[in-house]
Amino acid sequence: MNTRNDAGTTSGSRTVSDAILIRLREAGVRYLFANAGTDFASIVESMASHESNAMVKPVLVPHESVAVAMAHGYTMVTGEPQAVMVHVSVGTANALCAVMNASRLEIPMIFMAGRTPITEERTAMEGARTVYVHWAQEMYDQGAMVREMVKWDYELRAPDEVDKVIDRALNLAQSMPKGPAYLSLPREVLAAPALRSSNSTLRVAPAPAHPDPVAISEAANILLAAENPLIITADTGREPEAMEYLATLADRFALPVIPAYPRYLNLSSDHPMLLDYAVGPHIQAADAVLVIDSDVPWIPAKDGVPVNAKVIHMGTDPLYGSYPMRGYPCDIAIAAPSSISLPALSTAMERSSAGHEMAIAERRTRIEGGREAVRTRWRRMEEDMETVTPIKPAWLSHCVGDLMDENSILINEMGVALPHVSLSTPGSFFASSPVSGLGWGLGAALGAKLASPEKLVIAAIGDGSYYFGNPTAVHYCSRAYSLPVLNIILDNSSWGAVRRAVFDMYPDGRAVRSNNMPLTTLEPMVAFDKACEAAGGYGERVDDPAELPKALERAKRAVMVDKRQALLHVVLASADGWQPTDLKKV
Repeated sequence: MNTRNDAGTTSGSRTVSDAILIRLREAGVRYLFANAGTDFASIVESMASHESNAMVKPVLVPHESVAVAMAHGYTMVTGEPQAVMVHVSVGTANALCAVMNASRLEIPMIFMAGRTPITEERTAMEGARTVYVHWAQEMYDQGAMVREMVKWDYELRAPDEVDKVIDRALNLAQSMPKGPAYLSLPREVLAAPALRSSNSTLRVAPAPAHPDPVAISEAANILLAAENPLIITADTGREPEAMEYLATLADRFALPVIPAYPRYLNLSSDHPMLLDYAVGPHIQAADAVLVIDSDVPWIPAKDGVPVNAKVIHMGTDPLYGSYPMRGYPCDIAIAAPSSISLPALSTAMERSSAGHEMAIAERRTRIEGGREAVRTRWRRMEEDMETVTPIKPAWLSHCVGDLMDENSILINEMGVALPHVSLSTPGSFFASSPVSGLGWGLGAALGAKLASPEKLVIAAIGDGSYYFGNPTAVHYCSRAYSLPVLNIILDNSSWGAVRRAVFDMYPDGRAVRSNNMPLTTLEPMVAFDKACEAAGGYGERVDDPAELPKALERAKRAVMVDKRQALLHVVLASADGWQPTDLKKV
């Protein structure tokens, strides 16, 4: 008679699928976000044959990019890497854009895909080809699709190597700089018998690097000697403790900070050293620039460049070696997490601060004046915004900020403008990766909600991004897994980035002069709120600025009290004054 062992399997029937799913759980992975195909037969059998707490918990996601985005969202909130599995070559292809997003934001995960069966006829090995797609789906090199965007890729070949391979994938994914690891799994190998591992010790990723004390001392001296130093960051808030270290450093030494294209909340909105979000007005006057966790600190063709300035780059990969071209000046490069390098820099500057206190005090006074000038500009953008129709983006941002509290998370993809929002809680703001692979925000918000079910999760998404986000799959997952998110769709019925590119390159061209830009308009307007309603959620369209605060409160109540997903379809004015065609008028 067969008996069940402590992992829930039937004695003598342990398979590679069993071993993978169990080892993932042993390594601390909680969820397997999966989009299944014919390669999943053994995975399905394993999940049906085991105790639920013995292995990772399955989350069925009807589109691969949403699955990766959900894992991304969960990890960016918790720091815990998760697993994704998709169907062979075609599933890998569908997920690639989302993998690129995770890679550029240093999000660790184990990204797995089945591999087309190797054998054409039934033999002693289970899993031979039985479906006609098994021929066409095979590739010479399936991993080549993702190789440039992952830390490691490998095909599992030997059943007795499962634990070593899973451990290596996770450890390399978590080594600095972090990122996805890719593992392909042939169907025959998944079905093969696997012995219980004799290796009970999980391998660990290397400890993070510490900065060179000499380089830290040189950086400290440069910043102390500067008259107009400037800090530029994008991702420092990835580590909440690093955000606090940055706040302390900037305040103590009166170092103005610009979060340029921020993907995290790097500094509280009311911090006295948060100068601006725009680099252009300030970069050319700087005589020392500290770039922290920022791949694009400024755009030379638009912002200009710092003249005769010393430039210091700090981060886990300060030169961004995975970028084919990045030509920023660099006098010192310090490779270490900001949670380590920033305290070291503070200590070094404190040690050498004697004789600099008067200069620090004078600079603090100048920064106060500069901050006020910037905020005057912001206030002018907000004038009469409660009454102007269509709704102005600044008014929407202001209202979203008013809706949030310390128990809220904002996922931002082509949505809210930070100058008009007041945020202070670490981990309360996340934005899309520098790749800008559209569609990330919807799935990431679901992952954030899974990680923080008690919090209000708001996804501010552009209308173009909503199309890319596979919204039907997202609304399904929200309902199926009880993950109510407040989705705000900012609808200007256009590809705003494309229109801006035309303005930048051809400001006097025919397209701009005639305001006729082919391939940039998304007309007629679609009733996005109805898609949410079809999945049992709350949907509402808003085009009256005076009604927006009340509509947001209604949507918040639906999410937090009624535990239903919500979607506000907000009709906006475009940045260049172009107005969309209303569906109701067509």
